[in-house]
Amino acid sequence: MAHADIAPQRKDDPGPLFPWQQLAQQGIGAWPDAQRVNFYLAGRAPHTPVDTASLLELLARYGYDVKPDMTPREQRRVIMAFQMHFRPTLYNGEADAETQAIAEALLEKYGQD
Repeated sequence: MAHADIAPQRKDDPGPLFPWQQLAQQGIGAWPDAQRVNFYLAGRAPHTPVDTASLLELLARYGYDVKPDMTPREQRRVIMAFQMHFRPTLYNGEADAETQAIAEALLEKYGQD
């Protein structure tokens, strides 16, 4: 977890260049299994839009600070923080199928509330 994961409305460090995947490969931190991400994509194109509320529910279950009264800007910042951590190649804050699939794969691998 990083500042952006805990406080996405106030922080954006360490940013998308931090080597999260390499750390996970060394046993430090979490990373989704690519095969499970593909399973949860279920044939959808990665950038297919998905329901923002459904994605935010998954992120809340994973541990991100999601509140029911968040503005669209605040919602995008939470999604962007997750994307910077787990999909640093595209962190636009948009709710899409790949982000959803990554969240589902992480919840499957590491548990859920």
